[in-house]
Amino acid sequence: MNEASVVTPGGGETIRLGTTRMRILEDGSSTGHRLGIGEITLAPHSEGPPQHRHAEHDEGFYVVSGEARFTVGETVHEAPAGTFVMIPPGVPHTFANPGDRPAVLLNTFTPDLYVRYFRDLRDMIAAGQELTPEATVHAMSRYATVPATDFARPGPAGTSRTLALDGVELDFEDHGQGRLVLLLHGGGGPQTVAPFVRLLAGQRPARVIAPVHPGFGGTGRPDGLTSPAGLARLYARLLEELDLTGVTVVGNSLGGWVAAELALLGSDRISGVVLVNAVGIVVPGHPVADVFALSPQELSRLSFHDPAKFRIDPGALTEAQRAGAAANRAALAVYGGPASAGDPTLRGRLAGVGLPTLVLWGESDQVVDQDYGRAYAAAVPNARFQLLRGTGHVPQIETPGQLLPAVWDFVHAQDGDRTAGQRA
Repeated sequence: MNEASVVTPGGGETIRLGTTRMRILEDGSSTGHRLGIGEITLAPHSEGPPQHRHAEHDEGFYVVSGEARFTVGETVHEAPAGTFVMIPPGVPHTFANPGDRPAVLLNTFTPDLYVRYFRDLRDMIAAGQELTPEATVHAMSRYATVPATDFARPGPAGTSRTLALDGVELDFEDHGQGRLVLLLHGGGGPQTVAPFVRLLAGQRPARVIAPVHPGFGGTGRPDGLTSPAGLARLYARLLEELDLTGVTVVGNSLGGWVAAELALLGSDRISGVVLVNAVGIVVPGHPVADVFALSPQELSRLSFHDPAKFRIDPGALTEAQRAGAAANRAALAVYGGPASAGDPTLRGRLAGVGLPTLVLWGESDQVVDQDYGRAYAAAVPNARFQLLRGTGHVPQIETPGQLLPAVWDFVHAQDGDRTAGQRA
């Protein structure tokens, strides 16, 4: 070839993959297929692919604008504009945009092999095929690329486990490897956190333990287990039984109440607490919505920033789903009592929390409003309050891509010298 290849601003071949845009600047046709170059634009608070390895090409990233985060095995690298990252063959890696504005990355491939992968994904979408993790992995495999399953996988003990603890049969999910997170679900049941468990364990070097509160999800509940404080004691025993230390406890709604009670136990196995739209305290003038008095449609309207996307048709539910929802409501009534009541002693007792604490709050939450959340943070010494934009009471469902970096930044900020617990 005797001519230069010139791509003008806005030129080149543009491929849109969800919230990510790839602009191909050089597909290898001008370089004898020695080099391919693309421009990746990542939306704010968005994730890249699961960690993966390339066998036949080097991959480079230059951060043009915004900020990026690269995870390489168990190491996380913050990458502001001006950062360059080179990934040799065989090195596990992924990337994300943790910031509030788009991140633009110049992406190089030597040789150009991987450019065709993005075209394959585009063609899959155009053909009406859903871009599932399985479909993405299959497309990767055509270009000598495989998932880094040693950094994002269920552990050897399996994903679902049961332990007998002080007469309680406790079911829990156990996913991934790395820094330890105990994730506690709210009154909607374990299904409200299940996708986020897999996201956190798959996108970050994390081992996530997610118990089912006894009585929820069709599980049994001993008569004597009736309070969030009782659940907190049960989960403290779980950490002992699994011999885990350096654990970050993350709880949403009712699970946040349990996390607060767990923090008050003073366990040296816990390194920090994240309260996500938690309930449990009493704030005059800011009551918790009485969820038992609401229809599913009314509860959805109060729970989500964009309820239309999460509307449930009760008539479409199976008998098993209706029975499960009824059992969850019954369990919530036992642990939470009247929704607006809370525990009048909890707010004062929170002054005894000595752990690093982050309070995350969806700005559109109408189950528990922002002032309630700020009062929660103010009750805990040195707690930090962070508002999550464009989301409601359950950000792990509505905006998981925004919640993930907020939680992980806190997890990663804890004692970096702690080693991850070994599986029991």
